[in-house]
Amino acid sequence: MDRSEDGLDDWCIKFAMGEGSWTVDEWSRQRLGEGGFNDGSLYDSARPTYPHDAIEFLVSSLGVDASTHVLDLGAGTGIFTRQILKFTSKVTAVEPSRSMRETLERTTPAIRVLAGRDTEIPLEDSSVGVVFVAQAFHWFDVEASLVEMHRVLVKGGGLGLIWNERDESVQWVGDLGRVMQWDVRQPYRVGTDFSDQIRRGPFENIERRRFVHDQILDHEGLYRRVLSTSYISLMEDVEVSQLMQKVERVVSSLADPVSLPYVTDVYRANAIE
Repeated sequence: MDRSEDGLDDWCIKFAMGEGSWTVDEWSRQRLGEGGFNDGSLYDSARPTYPHDAIEFLVSSLGVDASTHVLDLGAGTGIFTRQILKFTSKVTAVEPSRSMRETLERTTPAIRVLAGRDTEIPLEDSSVGVVFVAQAFHWFDVEASLVEMHRVLVKGGGLGLIWNERDESVQWVGDLGRVMQWDVRQPYRVGTDFSDQIRRGPFENIERRRFVHDQILDHEGLYRRVLSTSYISLMEDVEVSQLMQKVERVVSSLADPVSLPYVTDVYRANAIE
């Protein structure tokens, strides 16, 4: 594989189009995870928040209160971050993408925002009580990131992972997924059980829960939700145009506004002392 800068860009486009190898090593994972979200404002406006009962489960089971220092790792534009601020103001956000950080700093000025990634967290040992990862763990180098998260956690500290996943059991969502080729283009399979991956690190007391909720969108909002997908930002304009014509054929048959259903997948664990 050509890992020069030019070759890197070519590979990422092929990866996004389903033509590249799906053996995602650390280098390629970081590149797609960081480069695939180059419009933080679009992402922030198009993506859903997380259901209240899922947040409550994580907060209560991990013992988050006003005194807890929380790390939001891979914080993106702060969609999850802002929900956690309702429980503690002691939040540090770490995010590799400059565009995402800029949006986060603009929308959530009360918190500390740092450049960093899953294997290089710019915090001291045993400095946080809970690490949260929202919609990002699938980009991580699993074993190395779990060790790094364990390093910054206090003894017995908490780990919470959360994903909003489209409910493709609903017919029109499944139709849209087939047009988008979500099943072959995204970096993990919807419904993947990450419990075994978490067990590969120094964590215990792993529990998984699932919650359901909906995002109400008008058609323009649904198009923006589609365009916020990581691999689309790596496509050429003509490819995006062709794809969106197919998307429009699905969306045009839907009510306006439409309810986009999600299943929210949640994991909690504790650092082994």
